[in-house]
Amino acid sequence: MTVTRSAPGPLGEPTPGGPGFRTSAAAQIERFHHPTTRALLASESLTTMALERLVASRLTVRVMDQDEVAIPALPAFIVGVLQLRAADRVLIRRSHLVTAELTVSINYVAAVAQPAQASGIADLGTPIGRGLIARGLSQRRRIMWAGAKTWPDGRACAARAYAMSLDDRPVCWIREAFNPAVVPPEHAMVWLPEPELRDEPDQEVRKTIRSNEFRDTFGSEETRE
Repeated sequence: MTVTRSAPGPLGEPTPGGPGFRTSAAAQIERFHHPTTRALLASESLTTMALERLVASRLTVRVMDQDEVAIPALPAFIVGVLQLRAADRVLIRRSHLVTAELTVSINYVAAVAQPAQASGIADLGTPIGRGLIARGLSQRRRIMWAGAKTWPDGRACAARAYAMSLDDRPVCWIREAFNPAVVPPEHAMVWLPEPELRDEPDQEVRKTIRSNEFRDTFGSEETRE
């Protein structure tokens, strides 16, 4: 098996043809050295609350832009992941989770417009997970990619992407990139080719990261988005 090296990429969206998609998310997560990073990338719990524990401060959302687009404007793989129909419209949202002094994460969301509006995902003033909890809605994630990106100042940063489903329908593609001052980005920069995306969730993601790693870092896993 050939091992190739890769530098972190910019904060664009990974595509199925890229090396990150040819390696399972579990394998990518294991290449990060720090247990905090591995636990965060593998977690299906509320990202906002986990980050708040790391920075010991409440986070607010700063939406940089949010626009409704037609399907032809989207990458083909997002159309497939969200199982979009011809009549669907999609919200594209770019946002930051911030404290008063610090940008903690940079997020990209592609969400099916109608369920996004009905569930509060489109709310400009509330982080997505917190809005779902306020409405008593539960979600399920399919973690599809994890790896290194480049933070705006040029440093490497940890990042991941996942599909979020409500009532068994995928409604969001979310990519989160984490400030390297908060989430350690050190990792083994190698890619091992593996099969392309599968239809079922990667069940090994949560098995690979020991559950006590998450509890030790963030506390109880009982509160979920």
